[in-house]
Amino acid sequence: MDEGLIEFKNVTKLYEEEDYSIKDISFEIKKGEFVFLIGPSGSGKSTIIRLILKEFEPSSGEIYIAGKNICKLRRKMIPFLRRNIGCVFEDFKLLPNKTTYENIAFALEVLGKPKYEMKTKVPQILKLVGLEDKTDNYPKQLSGGEQQRVSIARAFINRPPLLLADEPTGNIDPDISLEIIKLLARINNTGTTVVMATHDWSLVDMMKKRVIELDNGQIVRDQKRGLYGFETNNL
Repeated sequence: MDEGLIEFKNVTKLYEEEDYSIKDISFEIKKGEFVFLIGPSGSGKSTIIRLILKEFEPSSGEIYIAGKNICKLRRKMIPFLRRNIGCVFEDFKLLPNKTTYENIAFALEVLGKPKYEMKTKVPQILKLVGLEDKTDNYPKQLSGGEQQRVSIARAFINRPPLLLADEPTGNIDPDISLEIIKLLARINNTGTTVVMATHDWSLVDMMKKRVIELDNGQIVRDQKRGLYGFETNNL
């Protein structure tokens, strides 16, 4: 049986009285899955991402990551949780005074990894994202798509078991967006679980992956690609 990596059990996030970001949602994501969270702005996609990262606390319910209830996680353990999660955002969050190589290596540097490890891992990840010829470029010398690939490389350099992507194609031309999604799919093929929040149905339709659709803070559909097309989970 596939092991669950993420599980939400009756999770609600209430900002103000009767102002629900998400309300009583439950779902499970297994190791190795690629899952789209889709829905309009304000539907609860980013809230789910931030709950997984423990940037938010749920108002009620339980959240499990790799079998551990993170709602009970002590504050000092939060950095250890986040070290096992790669994050990609709509704004690329690159350091403008660092080159492509340095931006990616920085993720290893903050963990105290030795330089010889950087010299081995960074060229490998640059090849994976197709930026071998942009090693010495600064962010302002890169296109939006290239900057996002640097961001993805930095998120994946430590080979995390989970990668979260919150609207990663939001600042990218539509013709480049599919390349970014395909790159995330390649990362997923290495065994990393990928959860991507987006409102772009056209990209989702092309990829034929599992879809959790949200509307007004509730799950209205949970579909996964089966052998004979889409199968809908019971809600």
